[in-house]
Amino acid sequence: MFGPAHGRPDSQADAVIDMSFHNYKPSTLTIYAGQTVEWRNISLVPHSVTNDPALALYTQDARRPDGVAPFNSGKVKAGDIILFRFPTPGVYRYFCIYHEKQRMVGEITVLPPP
Repeated sequence: MFGPAHGRPDSQADAVIDMSFHNYKPSTLTIYAGQTVEWRNISLVPHSVTNDPALALYTQDARRPDGVAPFNSGKVKAGDIILFRFPTPGVYRYFCIYHEKQRMVGEITVLPPP
């Protein structure tokens, strides 16, 4: 396998989540506000990291703190990565647009800075 998802995490990443065939590993994560998460597509199929309720099949799969704009990575090809910095504390629930029906859903709890 090739691509940045199969190398070392980006130097900005405080935590890493792997996107495998139909799930995020780990599916839950706790970080501090200001930290950055790297999602790594280690599978052979495209994925996304999306918490926009307008794109969700099931509204409970998209959650974010009040006042925070939704995010959508777009298509993350096999072997690629995306990075997202979480400046606002709260709970973020996200899903894969391509595999939400298979319950590819994750959740990140962002705590206030220590």
